[in-house]
Amino acid sequence: MSKPGVTYNSDNKYDLQLAQALIDERRLGEIFEHAKIERIELKSETWLWERTGNICIEFRRAGKPSGIAVTQADQWVHELKREDGSTQLYLMIALDRLKELCRAAWKEGNRRLGVGDDGLSDVVLLPLRDLIR
Repeated sequence: MSKPGVTYNSDNKYDLQLAQALIDERRLGEIFEHAKIERIELKSETWLWERTGNICIEFRRAGKPSGIAVTQADQWVHELKREDGSTQLYLMIALDRLKELCRAAWKEGNRRLGVGDDGLSDVVLLPLRDLIR
């Protein structure tokens, strides 16, 4: 049974993987229907991600915890933009998984201290390829 406002594909197109697709579609629907998503942290990443292959996750600003270190969001969303400002995609990442990836990146030395915003931000550089491993 689904909540009003959440619909599922029912165009009856022939697809060899239709059964699995419907299962996956419903699983995603379950996230939006039943997960506690009251607060979303949205971080917009400018065009540098295309050149470096990394996204930047802030954890400290001006010597104080910030970003991922203090978020109270239920879900983290990272927007990837092009140089012209157009959005290419949104990545919705479970916070526990994102923190795990950031800790691993930190241990590997993928971090920059004193960058951006007049050198006030400390960040972890998270390779996009790590998000799909």
